[in-house]
Amino acid sequence: MTTDGERQIRDLLESRARAFARRDAAGAAAAYDDDLVLFDAIGPFVRRGEEPADRLEGWVASYSTGIGHEIRDLEITAGTDLAFCHFLVRISGTMRDGTEVGMWVRATSCLRRQGDAWTIVHEHASVPFDADTGQAVLRGEL
Repeated sequence: MTTDGERQIRDLLESRARAFARRDAAGAAAAYDDDLVLFDAIGPFVRRGEEPADRLEGWVASYSTGIGHEIRDLEITAGTDLAFCHFLVRISGTMRDGTEVGMWVRATSCLRRQGDAWTIVHEHASVPFDADTGQAVLRGEL
């Protein structure tokens, strides 16, 4: 059974994906809380007290196309005021230098409800790596 909180969080994540497709950094950043702590897949690896739209604007600007942000295997656990979710996300698109991107990232988001709205207060994104080579695994089977 899906709760209202779970539906609202799913809508928030889908809205953020649509914003990436439109190259709308401000729209994507609207999901984040003012007190966001971000463990990013791209350095610096811990971000606190930054304006997320600034970071996202730089990332979006590095693409010549909209950014695909396909969420798979989303699982949400929502309480009254706190929730968390984890999922895989496929990032895709063409960068300004012509590089075609198509990679999977693992993500966990922690959310807080304030009034009627959920915001992401902590997010952790990581790229899997091959323990034998120490190299990132950017493509492959799920």
